[in-house]
Parts: sequence; C-alpha cells; structure tokens
Amino acid sequence: MFTQRSFKLTEEEYKTIEEWANTHECSCKHGNRSSRSCCGGEISVIFTPTTIGTAVSARCICGDEIELDNL
Repeated sequence: MFTQRSFKLTEEEYKTIEEWANTHECSCKHGNRSSRSCCGGEISVIFTPTTIGTAVSARCICGDEIELDNL
C-alpha cells in the first residue's frame, strides 16, 4: 500500500523556492498576521511521488504556487 520515503530538496530547488518566496506579491508579506497558518508557516513544499519521478512544488498561503520539476 504505502512505503516510507524521505524527500530532500536539492540546493538549486531550495534557492529557487527562497527567491520565489521573497519576490512574489502577497498579503502575508505586509504584516497581515491573520494570513499566517497556525504554525506560522507561509510556504508549503509539496512532494508528489509518481511512476516517472517526484513532482516538487511550493505553495504560499496566499495560494500562489511554483512547480520545480518538468514532470
């Protein structure tokens, strides 16, 4: 059914997410505390295993998203 896996970002993926997170426009950067998640996080990194590789994306709590793979 399910197998245990570990996922890691490459240095390039990490830098891409960091740059995107610091440059895209959204309300969470302007002191709107109500837009933050319960844990204070603003960016979620999503790993989706497929039969042809692992899809990697990052999503801001404002709904903006970036995909980091070519799947």
